Amino acid sequence: MNRQAGLTVIEILVVLAIVGVLITLGLPALSDLVEDQQLTSDSNDLFSSLFAARSEAVTRNEVVSVCKIVAAAPTVCAAGASWQDGWITFVDNDIDGVADAGEEILGTYTGMGATTSVTSAAFPDFISYSPSGSSNNNGTFNICVSGNSARDIFINATGRPRIADGSCP
Repeated sequence: MNRQAGLTVIEILVVLAIVGVLITLGLPALSDLVEDQQLTSDSNDLFSSLFAARSEAVTRNEVVSVCKIVAAAPTVCAAGASWQDGWITFVDNDIDGVADAGEEILGTYTGMGATTSVTSAAFPDFISYSPSGSSNNNGTFNICVSGNSARDIFINATGRPRIADGSCP
């Protein structure tokens, strides 16, 4: 005689209760991980654009600028835009921080995550690098995700960008 074995309703309910508790405990850690990855990605995107702009300015022996854009017009610098909406890197022949007709666009980045905000008092609209590699100002970009996690990108007197942990305003 073959006897079939299976799970009872009580055993299934106990397993579901244990799985529910584990999921409840694991979700906050998962959301923190997702937030941290968003912060890392967004801050690295801006950092690499700034580093590349500085490198291009030195290599080309020309002024290279990075300015904010609006996603609807990804080749036009927009003073009313936000850094998290995106930016372009371009050769700034007339050194005005605006990509004019005939100025070569070197790179475009169109937007960060929806929960990311970027602020900079020192660079409200653009940052320019001279052929020596120095920037038009020194200051900080503050990148904040969900109002919880933050990183700062510092631009020193020589124009070199550096990333460090920050705090949301």
